[in-house]
Amino acid sequence: MNIRQIKLDLTVKMMNLGNSSNVLQSITETMSNFKEEVGNFIDTVLTGDMGLDQHIVKRTYTVRFERCTLNIDLVENQKTQLQYVNGFSLN
Repeated sequence: MNIRQIKLDLTVKMMNLGNSSNVLQSITETMSNFKEEVGNFIDTVLTGDMGLDQHIVKRTYTVRFERCTLNIDLVENQKTQLQYVNGFSLN
């Protein structure tokens, strides 16, 4: 599995997302380009939820594939519905 290439493609995709994009859906679509390496999509699970202030929450999602797991930290403004990727790790 070419982890370096997957991380690079994910980073470029996240940098080019518009404000109205669904981050999790875009990441799952990007990972589908590496289907031979990561396998089929299994599910997305919310593994952490922490309020940072009245309108901003930090959520951690685990996106599972047959051969790897992607952990994503998202910061979301619930008032404006904008999402920002705080970080991700590929295992």
